[in-house]
Amino acid sequence: MDKIGRNDICSCGSGQKYKKCCLAKDDLSASRRREEEHAIQTALSWLEERYPEEVGAVVHYDFMDEPDEERTEAIDDLSPRLEKAVSVNIGEWLLADAELDINGKDVKAHNLILGKGGPPLTAHGRNWLQELANRPLSLYEVREVTKGKGLILADMVRPDHPPVEIREKAATNFLTVWDTFGARLVWQDDSFVMSGAVYPMERETALDCLSEIKSELEHEEGDPALDRYITTSIIIDYWLDSILETKPLPELVDASTGDKLFLTTDHYRVTDWQEFERILSEQDDVDGDRDEGWNRFVELEDGRCRSSASMVQKGSDSLEVFCRTPRLADEAREWLGNIARDTIRYKIREVVDPRSEKAQESAKPLPEPDIPKHVQRQIIHQYLAKHYETWIEIPLGALKGKSPREAVKDKKLRPAVVELLKSIDQLEARRIEQTGGEPFDVTFLWERLGLKR
Repeated sequence: MDKIGRNDICSCGSGQKYKKCCLAKDDLSASRRREEEHAIQTALSWLEERYPEEVGAVVHYDFMDEPDEERTEAIDDLSPRLEKAVSVNIGEWLLADAELDINGKDVKAHNLILGKGGPPLTAHGRNWLQELANRPLSLYEVREVTKGKGLILADMVRPDHPPVEIREKAATNFLTVWDTFGARLVWQDDSFVMSGAVYPMERETALDCLSEIKSELEHEEGDPALDRYITTSIIIDYWLDSILETKPLPELVDASTGDKLFLTTDHYRVTDWQEFERILSEQDDVDGDRDEGWNRFVELEDGRCRSSASMVQKGSDSLEVFCRTPRLADEAREWLGNIARDTIRYKIREVVDPRSEKAQESAKPLPEPDIPKHVQRQIIHQYLAKHYETWIEIPLGALKGKSPREAVKDKKLRPAVVELLKSIDQLEARRIEQTGGEPFDVTFLWERLGLKR
């Protein structure tokens, strides 16, 4: 996001210039944030200097949950962005929740820092560290986003708590309604803010995390300290799993053969172009010419045709034959050997996984459509309106074969209907981030199903 100028209109919506509106408040917040960051770094440096072994042990065993060799390698291979996120989250966890083993006794790290003999801190710095220790980590759902201003978050672990308004500008640029993440909310001046450590999760992961938290808390007697430990540990575990797991790429299959899709290019040397062109022109299942290239096709039962091989001249004496799978390439090579005889010579084969970086890099960008963007958006809105008009009557696998209208009457399936509606909201918000325009409003679906957002 570009930095707002002093004479620009303030982003808060007041209509005033920034210097006469929120500049002083933002400067004060920035100054306090620097003071808070200094307190955090001072406290962490002090801890690591005086208790290096204890800090290393508690991070390894409690935060990282004693990772095996494979998991340790995954941690080492994290991107710089995720590596920084892990570092920030570990640091805040040390200051707010960690217990160090000091001479056989578990001692809260923040008690060591804020107690007698702790590091020198400003009054505001001490208050900030104390506030971090007072506020538990929890799982939150975004209920509302006001760009450039803040968020309204609902505590998923404590649904009886009312949603909270958060003063947070940066996150409003990328968060959308129903996004989920772990965070610590801290009271600052006259409102809540996010402390700094964030544990973002896909919604499905967050719901699994919430389910495990509830399951574990059901077996406890309501000890606040134990509840906090359980909730914090599970959120950290699920977040670490989500960033460390290696997700297999989806397997792509050729629709016509059922074979795995591997883009296969055979390279040939052409010794007699004139004869080769004549031979191809006599084939009933080949279209094209030397300038545009040739396609060998297969006629389907419904009368349509599907390409089985594409042939393109490359240079004065080279031919490339492209097929979607190695088996199709083998068939094309045998076919060419039978009809072209001595006019071509096979040289080498190149096989590329379409999911690979090489395939992505070589892919040509899609051309901009001729239809104006406002017309494209209008067409999309018309399509979505038609689609969602009948959506509530369509049986869905996610609802055990029932339609949303039927499922909403079932107490066990009603939460699944709500989740589907939330996923639609999220998809629309993400689509608009990429394409611009206005999101398609599905409020009418909630209303027709008798549900509250």
